[in-house]
Amino acid sequence: MANNQTQPAAAAVAISKEGLEEQQRLEDAMEHLKELHLQATEAYFAAFTQSVTNTRKEVAAFKENYTCEESKRVFQRAAESGRANPKGIKPWRYSDDPEWTTVKRRKLNEGAAK
Repeated sequence: MANNQTQPAAAAVAISKEGLEEQQRLEDAMEHLKELHLQATEAYFAAFTQSVTNTRKEVAAFKENYTCEESKRVFQRAAESGRANPKGIKPWRYSDDPEWTTVKRRKLNEGAAK
């Protein structure tokens, strides 16, 4: 009879020991997830900051190109052409110029002199 009472007590000790081990594993896993979360947050913030910096540079470059003298001459010429021949402007199609995505740097003065 004394033997029967010690078996449930030993089982309870084993269960509580397993419970403590499981709790420790869960706490370790939570700590690991916390570290991953903090690292990911820092990485995302750094990437976001870099993206904002790059975008600011791109916007500044666009603004500079848009307001440069060459662009002003192009817009002025387009406005004059539109006033001179408002119905004669044919629509541009990408098939008309297959290399339209490549940058072609020609001086407007060369084209205007011809």
